[in-house]
Amino acid sequence: MNNPITFYEHELITFEELWSSYQLPKDEVVEVFKTINKNSNKEDENDNDEEKEINGLFRIYYNGIKAKQYVGFLAIKDKTIQVLPKVFKECGHDANSQILAFIRMMNHAYNLNIKEDELAKLTSSNSPTSIYEIFIYLFANSLLKEIEKGFHRKYVKVRKEEKFLKGKLLVDKQIKKLPHQRHKFSIEYNEFTENNLLNQIFYYTTYISMQKTKWQNNKKLLAKLMLIFEDINLRKISSHDFKRVHFTRLNERFKKSFSLAKIILFTFGAVEGEDAVGFFVDMNDLFEKFICSILSRNLDFEVKYQNKFQIFKKEELEGIKITCQKPDYLIYKDNKPILVLDAKYKKIKTKKEKDNEEENGTITISTDILRQIYTYAKYYGIKHNYNVKSVLIFPKSKNYNDFSNNAKAIFFDGDIELYILAYNLENLIDEYGIDTEFLEKVKGIIG
Repeated sequence: MNNPITFYEHELITFEELWSSYQLPKDEVVEVFKTINKNSNKEDENDNDEEKEINGLFRIYYNGIKAKQYVGFLAIKDKTIQVLPKVFKECGHDANSQILAFIRMMNHAYNLNIKEDELAKLTSSNSPTSIYEIFIYLFANSLLKEIEKGFHRKYVKVRKEEKFLKGKLLVDKQIKKLPHQRHKFSIEYNEFTENNLLNQIFYYTTYISMQKTKWQNNKKLLAKLMLIFEDINLRKISSHDFKRVHFTRLNERFKKSFSLAKIILFTFGAVEGEDAVGFFVDMNDLFEKFICSILSRNLDFEVKYQNKFQIFKKEELEGIKITCQKPDYLIYKDNKPILVLDAKYKKIKTKKEKDNEEENGTITISTDILRQIYTYAKYYGIKHNYNVKSVLIFPKSKNYNDFSNNAKAIFFDGDIELYILAYNLENLIDEYGIDTEFLEKVKGIIG
């Protein structure tokens, strides 16, 4: 495959740039991105084909293609397209570092169980700058390690025609046979074999990956897997097959490889019966889940995620639909909510100069966001007869929301304290994701 076309969220790449960088004519580009939108529509599954082409992952303008809020990657025909978080665009790090940071973020948010030593091997100068190559590497490398510990075998139900009776006789099928067919028995038995559904998924993923990869390291790993799976049936995998796989303590160690296989097959549109291509997530959702993981794993307090409450009293509700509110996180101490936090993946205005003098940390927050966090804190404060502090969390990197964590205010009622914190996502490049300054600030607010 050619070098991937790389977007950042909400970035527009003109048709002139696509021609000069990738030699892609406008008509071909438009057709490709219409197909992508049609097959991976994120807006409304009930849209007709024309609406799906307009909605979806990208916007098609007269002068170019613009990414939306979805980050991820896909392959279509002989082209690969990837979208990275905008927060990394001007951070000064190379493409490979940005991709690994994005994968670390997904690893935290969606518990992919990718080990840091696996990613460390991808930091050399000859490492790929395409997300799909890195996912293929992670799949092949992790699967080989698990197979070295032992092949996955499972009892599989087998139905055969045999001369000798073995297992269970299929009476209904046997009695329908003609006389010249009755020298064989229709039998059913369980066989302990490596030719099971999970290994068939792994083999098919290996086969597809071998066709797509251009990186020599991946070819070596995949070649080993192809030899290992030579006795496994090679067949197309459907979305139903994924649902049929169940994990127990006996095969739990293959769960990471299974998750990566699923991502790879959907990326290449290789899932039978599925038109959708690619692996994309909403960046707002990714940031929320990432922060939840960071808080839950690094604080010695109970953290509740998106705990719902109703803003109206049911008994005094006439003609208005019940509305549920759900703050992103609630932190409990001594069984009481003491801190309500909301993550906002937004760039906020920072005023750095006034009369030629620097004002460090002077920021502007929209009124809607302030009303929202106030409502959350007020609700829990009234419910528990206890003042609940509030925190707004924004992403940060060099040249993006680069403000200090010193912003604090008290709302007009005097009961609710508000803190504005930034989580430095550059730590995903330098320190594997943990922003210790952010965590210490949260601990200080909790008290």
